[in-house]
Order: sequence, then C-alpha cells, then structure tokens
Amino acid sequence: MYISKITLENFRCFEGKTDILLNSGINFFVGDNNAGKTTIFKAVEFIKSGKQKEDWITKNLSEDAEVSVELELKGDDVAQLLGTDKLKKYQSYLVGDDKLILKRSSKESTWTDSKGKEKNISLKNITFYNPETKVFENPSGIDTVLSSLFDTQFVYSDLKNEDYQGFGKTNIAGRLISDVTEQFKTSPEWQKLEEAHSVAFGTEGLAHLLSEVQSRVQGILNEQYGEAKVEFNFGLPTLDNFFKNGNILLEENGIKTDVSEKGTGMQRALALSLIQVYADIDIEGDTRTPLFFFIDEPETFLHPQAQDKLLNSLEKISTNSQIFITTHSPYLLRSYKKGNHKLYIFSRKYGEERMREDNQIGILPYSPSWGEINYFAFKVASPEFHNELFGELHNLARSKNKTFENGSKTVGKGISCFDTWLSERSDVIPTDLEHVNFKGKVNNSYQDKTMTSYIRNYIDHPGDYPDGQPVRKKPTIEEIKDSIEFMLKVYESELK
Repeated sequence: MYISKITLENFRCFEGKTDILLNSGINFFVGDNNAGKTTIFKAVEFIKSGKQKEDWITKNLSEDAEVSVELELKGDDVAQLLGTDKLKKYQSYLVGDDKLILKRSSKESTWTDSKGKEKNISLKNITFYNPETKVFENPSGIDTVLSSLFDTQFVYSDLKNEDYQGFGKTNIAGRLISDVTEQFKTSPEWQKLEEAHSVAFGTEGLAHLLSEVQSRVQGILNEQYGEAKVEFNFGLPTLDNFFKNGNILLEENGIKTDVSEKGTGMQRALALSLIQVYADIDIEGDTRTPLFFFIDEPETFLHPQAQDKLLNSLEKISTNSQIFITTHSPYLLRSYKKGNHKLYIFSRKYGEERMREDNQIGILPYSPSWGEINYFAFKVASPEFHNELFGELHNLARSKNKTFENGSKTVGKGISCFDTWLSERSDVIPTDLEHVNFKGKVNNSYQDKTMTSYIRNYIDHPGDYPDGQPVRKKPTIEEIKDSIEFMLKVYESELK
C-alpha cells in the first residue's frame, strides 16, 4: 500500500487546491528553501493528528476560509488490511478493489450513520470517503485504529531528542527491535522469565509479603461497602513494556552517553543508520503494517560516498515501503528513473509555479547525467549539459533527416550543417562580431551562425588559436543558459 495522491486545500504555503500524484517507491522533492517541500510531510502529520486550524491554514486568508488534507491510499493489500480484525468493520469504505480516501478538514459537516443518526464532523475527526453515500464519514473508532492502517517515520533536519527516548513503536528504533524480537516471545529465555516472575510475584514471593495488607484492605472494604474480594495482581509485563524502558547509548572516548544528549548530526546519523539496517531485515511471513518514510535532507552531514550507500538502502526499502525525500543534493538523484520515481521541483520565484512535476529529465539516452540533474532539478546551467544536449539534438536531427536551405540539404555528421539548420529556427540566438571563430575578425574559414554552436565549439576548443591569434570571447553562464533553453524548445517542437 502507498500514498497515491495528496490533495491540499489552503494548507500552509499552498493556497487554494493542489493535487500531488505520487509514486509507490521514492518521491523526491527539490528546489528553493522555504518553498514548501517539508510541507508535504506536515500534511501527512496533519492527517494523523490535526490541531488548531490556525496552525495549518495559509496565512492572510479570510476568516471563513477552510484548511484540509486528503490522502488517497492505494495498493493490492488495501483490501487485505481491511480484512483484519481491527479494520474489517470499515470494509464498506473500500473504493473499487484497491483504494481508501482519508480526509481531515476544518470545515464542519454532518453525515448519517447506519442507524439514521446524524453526526457532526470537525477538524478533530479523521474521515473516510464512502463510495456508496459519496460523502466523507467518521465511523466509530476509526480515529484510534488509524495506526493499524499505516505507520510513518519522520526524520527531520531538526530532530527532537524525544525521537530517541526509548524504543516505542512510534520511532524507527522501536519498530526495528519489535520486528526482530517477535519470535523471542516463544523462546526458552522468555519462558524462564515468566517462571521467575511467577516465583517473585506469586504466592511465595511479593504476593505473600503483601497478603496481610491485602486482607486488611478487603476487611475494611467489606465492612463499609459490602462483600468483595481484593487481590493485588502483578502480571508479567509484555515485551513492549520492557522496550519502553530501554534507550540507546553511544560510547565515544570511553564515555557512554544517551543519544538524546548528542548533537543533531549524530542523531541524524543514527536515524539513517537504523533505517539502513531496517532495509536488510528479513521477517519471515512479514505482516508488518505498511511504513512510510519521510526523510528531510538526508545528505546533511554525509559525504558523497555515504550518500551513495544511503541511497542504495533507500532503493531497497522502496520495494516494500514508500519513501519521501527532500534534498539539495544531486548525488541523491543519480539513480532517478523516470517512471519508477517521482520528482517535484519547488520554487519561490515570482511567476513560477509553487510546485511542478518534472517531465524533462530523460531527454538523454543515458539519463540522468549530472548536468541534466543540476539543470532541471536545481536550475544550474553547466557547459557539460550544454554539450550533452547539443550532441543529442544533432543525433536526432540526423536520424530524422532534417533538412535546411529550402530542403536542398540534409543534416549530416558535420557540425556546420547542424548549425545552419539551427540558424533557420525563428527564435535562434545568432552570433555577433564578439562571437566568431577569431575575436573581431572574419576569415575564409566557417563562422558559427548560432550562439549554440559557438558555445559548443568554445567548450571543446577553449583558449588561444595557433600563431598568436586573439582569444575568443568566453560564453557567460547566462549565455549558456539561454542556449540550453533554445535547444530545449527545438527538442520539444521538432525533435521529441
């Protein structure tokens, strides 16, 4: 099961309604700081535990504006999950064969239950879409069993110490230990503990010591309130109860310290290490509740080789668990595959969409290259990507038998014929006297007609020409970017 779509309405920086389609594997969020990348994480937290409307709604809206988040869960195992004891009463909320739609909204509404009773819904209620009534409903008990449907693991760049206090199932350490030790409950060691507990707390142990107190309490109770039997019971705690008292210690220079007292860098390193170990755990007959990972800037404090190892682990986890990553690192996108992953690019610039799905990475046959990733994901124009794109477009123009000079000639291997073909485009960027083969001079050799070809030739052959000829003018990054944009338009309109 995975989150196939998130719909935001007036949620934080996303004013109005925004639909986000997601992949079952890895979903990358890149772009400007403070543009809303981690807001997607917060939207899932909002679904699980909504708070005051003012904490979540887009600022500066009118008082009657409402905030909501809708979550679409999809997968072959959705029907199976709804067949478990805890969730079978909610099977009527299955949409089709493989979908559930959840929503939390500040807009108050009502619905009618199976007994004809009208019930109110507010921000504090999680609701399920009923495909029969076609309204969102809040069936009895759904708020308390939501964790049986899916779990979430958040690793923010500003981790909180409580994320590492104990081994509760709400953090990755507790989840990992719980999964690994499931079979321990039937081990001889646990049976011995049960026997020892029975001796220590039974009639020969603590219960015996307290028998007099127990009798006196029972006597007073019977005398004043009526006959009743009192028994002090000390049942064996479950294995999970023992885990709650545990913690993680890190030893440095011979000194052991609780990890919650360590710095953010060490805490993040531990969290990512636990996630990587979780990827390698093979649980026989795995029936674990689906777990979604939300990791904020995992490259922080990691050198490139460590980022590679982390990405390999995340790729492995993504075959079973959906992953969401915010990042500023091109290294984490080196294995990005269009169709297998999702990439959303966020922007704070005026006139640009707040968030858009990438549909450009994949132009090159060997995609993604570093130049391609840096340009499309991080808006960094580079000579490397310019040359990669130039070569690919030249190859495409040849393979498609593009013609120039009124159809009298066909683009071939030579750069000059491709340059001439480019020069006939209506929005071409031509060269000028500052951008010729020799600065300020024209000779009998071929002169680049377009800035695109000039930049390509300069990148391949920079510096002085023989015999002390003047240095050609170096293209600026702005000129390289403009040329790349021109080539992309040519690709979309004529070569795609």
